[in-house]
Amino acid sequence: MSRQIKVIILFLFTICINYMLNAYENTNLSKNKEHIDIIYFHATVRCEGCLRIEDFIDKTIHYAFEQELKDRSITLKSLDFLQPENEHFQTDYKFDVQSLILSKKINGKEVAWKNLDSIWDLDSDFGKFESYVEKEVRNFIKN
Repeated sequence: MSRQIKVIILFLFTICINYMLNAYENTNLSKNKEHIDIIYFHATVRCEGCLRIEDFIDKTIHYAFEQELKDRSITLKSLDFLQPENEHFQTDYKFDVQSLILSKKINGKEVAWKNLDSIWDLDSDFGKFESYVEKEVRNFIKN
């Protein structure tokens, strides 16, 4: 075989190996894609306290997790749990009243969740509320 053909074969072999390694690495990275949903469940009719809690949640998450919201590793949503399409969440997450739920998903499958049920104890003190929610979300992300 001529030297040029050997060089071409070696070059093509190197490209194929590099392609396969990149594909393998990308597959492994996407297999463990983690996502956190932060969901405030509220009733259809909301009192002043319910609206204040939602405002506290929005401010806390947008301030403390700005980058995570931008890169979509965290999403924040508010859902009316009394709407027919959302009623199942009461059973899924075992709550009866307005609740803040953290849901961890890996590759789209929920692997853990937590109810931050102390939010109602802190609804009159934004500083304590913010500290509690941020700490709980950060700990939830780590574990």
